[in-house]
Amino acid sequence: MSEFPGFTPHDRVLVVAPHPDDESIATGGLLQVARAAGAACRVLLVTDGDNNPWPQRWQEKRWHIGPAERARWGARRRTEALAALQLLGVGPDDVRCLGLPDLELTDALMSGRPDVVALLLTQIDQFKPTRLILPALEDRHPDHNALHVLLRLALLRYAGPTPQLYGFEVHGMVHPEGAVALPLNEAQRDAKRASILMHATQMLLSRKRFVAYAQAEEPFRLVPWLAAPSPHHPLLAEMDAQGDLRVRIDHAEWAGSMRGLSLFLVAQGAAGDSLRYRMAVGAGPVADVRDMQSDRVAGHAEIGRTNAETVVIIRSVGSLRAGWVKLGRPAPGLFVLDSVGWQTVSQPA
Repeated sequence: MSEFPGFTPHDRVLVVAPHPDDESIATGGLLQVARAAGAACRVLLVTDGDNNPWPQRWQEKRWHIGPAERARWGARRRTEALAALQLLGVGPDDVRCLGLPDLELTDALMSGRPDVVALLLTQIDQFKPTRLILPALEDRHPDHNALHVLLRLALLRYAGPTPQLYGFEVHGMVHPEGAVALPLNEAQRDAKRASILMHATQMLLSRKRFVAYAQAEEPFRLVPWLAAPSPHHPLLAEMDAQGDLRVRIDHAEWAGSMRGLSLFLVAQGAAGDSLRYRMAVGAGPVADVRDMQSDRVAGHAEIGRTNAETVVIIRSVGSLRAGWVKLGRPAPGLFVLDSVGWQTVSQPA
């Protein structure tokens, strides 16, 4: 693992956090180091973390949590994040809060409602970052990995210079390819630990796990603009010269049932058109391909199975500028995390 490249006063660092606490857990050291180097920093809190029922039930001694209770909890978590960021040298003027629904970023990505890509593009246009710190594509939390895809789609529309991208994983480990470590001194570790502890709503159930992130190094991954498919992923997705998409699911790597799961495809066509497809893969040789933007069946996928793999073929997808696939539940259940995040679609040579 190489060392994180140093910051300069010319850097403009945009940290995009899916939930309050991610900014402290993943980038509590980076923000201090960037500030000390004279870089401009901005933090974008995408949700208020309001759909967080078990810590709320524990602390408020209530079972039912309705819209009013969720809103109150989200406001409390936002306030905690603002206080935590003050300890890291980031004042409220350098924080932007979108207030999007917690645990619904995948739905927004697939349906286009609300248009999160446009919201993110506005933030990027306004700040013009030289370095963008974002959740990793492989992070197992659906809000985290969906936000990565949303940001990549926003950057495809961005007319300014492409910033350097650095991914962080809160739910999982940073893969060794492109991994970089940011060393922290004792004072920086102490400040990061203090900022984590400011998230009091999370401390009763997760204090030990959260505080453990205040280590001597913060891990990140340098994300190439033209990212190659991950060799660690159980899905391999390839476009062919005829415009067909073939997705192979390695049973040995997946190592679990696919019953009730869906294959998601998000892509931008070469002509700028957007594809948001979902199809069930648990049973049958054919599956409806549902266009999530119009909520209509757009075609059919062919599904073949052997002992070694499941292969899903979607015909006539067309030429893509970029695309990603994921195998997961249609909606988050009691256990929120995905088995694995998104995989990049490989383009024909």
